[in-house]
Amino acid sequence: MNSPRNICRWLLPAALACLAGCGGAPQPDPGTPSDPNTGSPDRQRRIIVNDDGEADPIAKGRPLQAYLAQRFQDAVDSQVDAYFICVGSTDRGPATGKKPRLQDTQNRWYPAMKAPPEIDRMTRAYLEAAKEAGMEIFASIRMNDIHDAWAPRLTYPLKMARPDLLLGARGDHAPDAIMRAFWSGFDYAEEEVRRHFLDFIRTYCRQYDYDGLELDYFRHPLFFKLGEAQQNLDTMTAFVRRVRGILSEIGQDRGKPYLLAVRVPDTPAMALRTGLDVEQWMEEGLLDLLIVGGGYMPYAGRLQTFIDLAHRYGIPAYPCINHFREPVAMRSLASNFWALGADGVYLFNYFGVGSGMEGGRMVPQVSDSAERRKVLNQMGDPATLQGLEKRFPADNGASIFYAGFTNPPGQFPVRLVEARPIELVVGDHVGEADRPAGRLLLNISVEDVPSGEGIAVEVNGVRVPSSSLERTGETSFATRLQEEPLKRGLNSIVVLPGPNSTGRLSSRVTGLELEVRY
Repeated sequence: MNSPRNICRWLLPAALACLAGCGGAPQPDPGTPSDPNTGSPDRQRRIIVNDDGEADPIAKGRPLQAYLAQRFQDAVDSQVDAYFICVGSTDRGPATGKKPRLQDTQNRWYPAMKAPPEIDRMTRAYLEAAKEAGMEIFASIRMNDIHDAWAPRLTYPLKMARPDLLLGARGDHAPDAIMRAFWSGFDYAEEEVRRHFLDFIRTYCRQYDYDGLELDYFRHPLFFKLGEAQQNLDTMTAFVRRVRGILSEIGQDRGKPYLLAVRVPDTPAMALRTGLDVEQWMEEGLLDLLIVGGGYMPYAGRLQTFIDLAHRYGIPAYPCINHFREPVAMRSLASNFWALGADGVYLFNYFGVGSGMEGGRMVPQVSDSAERRKVLNQMGDPATLQGLEKRFPADNGASIFYAGFTNPPGQFPVRLVEARPIELVVGDHVGEADRPAGRLLLNISVEDVPSGEGIAVEVNGVRVPSSSLERTGETSFATRLQEEPLKRGLNSIVVLPGPNSTGRLSSRVTGLELEVRY
């Protein structure tokens, strides 16, 4: 990923730094010496973990090591090369009366412009532990946290004092209205909002010796009032330019780069609808890492658009998995990401507690530490994934009201008479493992295909022999596939009316999944 654009990102920061302003902020604590490979956009990051900062607040007498064991320790001696900690959220503040967590750093930063002692202590413990483990460590800021939209009241200090800076007001919104969630978000068209975030970034990043900063634009993806995103694209670009200037100046002062990562919606088109002109940021050389997507639609081939665009500008790209799922799903998703050209895998909400969302439905997570560690030593390298059982479902979008404009339409249902291609991403080089693929089974879910009627299937334009198709239930078919014509990456599956079909308009495909067993 070395390119003139990457090199100039730190060697010529002066113009941007002038925009940022430096003030008399204290220099960062040097702490433990960094790994010599940290602080470079070209460093290998097999897995990036985003710790959302919700570990228990520090209690009297409890050692810091106990807090690190809650979340951080699973990542040590694994394929995790970078650890991000959420230190900025605007969904709650001191008015809750609750003890602070790391995620509450920004909530409690003002007016002293420093973290409370208990947060400062935990922050420095994470910094030291990451550097001792040879991992990069980034601060992560949620750019518009709206979890308070469905809280009893607003408690973030600036929201309480200046409700006129918000995207809307609490009201009787329809259950599926995106403003049901986004009314409590900040309106970045307001200069005071931008200044508020810049003040925190400027002072916070100078006080702590991170390798970089992540602007998490997927928490949550709307930054201007409805209908005003297009006219404010340059406003947000100017904001990112200011952040880049601040980090470049800090990096110049301390003698090593302060990297900038951004987490954005799944595609450039989705990002534009939320007010983010990400390609312009890349064109100007403002970014070092691109985190792709919210992770709610991770089986989709659409993620490749941003991956390819980032690579065009010499920037590494890391697609996101939201919530730690059961091992087969985690391996399958990682395999897909590598097939789409990713530079690594990004895990958000990676701690297995309860269940998570996928495509608008709940999916199981892994709560066992040993299981997590096992998966964290598999999914960071295509070589350690190959030859392990996978399941590749066809993505079907999502419908989550707090994802706003980033909910794409699903692929299903598809009427058989339409012959509309269904996109299926297959991460594995099937048949190229140490052991050849013992079974490639394509499972097809249907609706209103009566007993006695069949279906026909084409894979990448090649008709599957009808003799290999079997009805496995009232609403399901399956077919064993050969390694050809399947391919690694994007595949096109067409399901048509088959033998004895009457071609009814109500016959539909409702889901599709490939099982790969070795």
